[in-house]
Amino acid sequence: MRVLTDTDAFLIKDASGNSYYGGDQDWFGSRKEYRKEAACGATTCANILGYLARTREALSDLAPYDLHEKERFLSFMKVVYPFVRPGLIGIMPADFTRGVTEYSAERGYAFEYDILTVPAASSKRPGEDTMYDFLNVTIADDLPVAFLNLSGGRVKNLDNYHWVTLVGLDDQSGMCRIVDNGRLMDVNLKKWLRRSVLGGAFVVVRP
Repeated sequence: MRVLTDTDAFLIKDASGNSYYGGDQDWFGSRKEYRKEAACGATTCANILGYLARTREALSDLAPYDLHEKERFLSFMKVVYPFVRPGLIGIMPADFTRGVTEYSAERGYAFEYDILTVPAASSKRPGEDTMYDFLNVTIADDLPVAFLNLSGGRVKNLDNYHWVTLVGLDDQSGMCRIVDNGRLMDVNLKKWLRRSVLGGAFVVVRP
């Protein structure tokens, strides 16, 4: 599997020494806290901006925190959240990129975006090779991917209406590696493309 050059850049530890990969939207407040239920887009955004800040010295001011500490990473998530605040239908790719643009502009950065949409209609979807080429180029450029899954297509470890951070791909098996709610795990992307009812999208923040 081809993965980003430094997946340990997502590694976070809490005060008790427990380890996580990337942020977890459950870290937001109490059970009734709306951000805890709906902040997957903001969490994914924080993961991606944090990775860029950790792995590229010129982008370090994107996230001026010690992101390997849980409380500091949560502080960063709270800063990012107002820019990627979910609406009535959550966060769509245009909302995601607009939020990143507004956040980064305040810090003196400007990014471009690569987007591959997977429509609900199976006849209009990109083929496997198109999807794999898009992701392989991105991973080769050491850029994490914001992956929006609107319906999991019987992929049991992929939540519906949910953003995750894609960090690796095996285009032979069709498996990809994601960071999701503090976990690093593999999911069947090939099955998702075939079976997802509503589709989704892949969004790349490109410096």
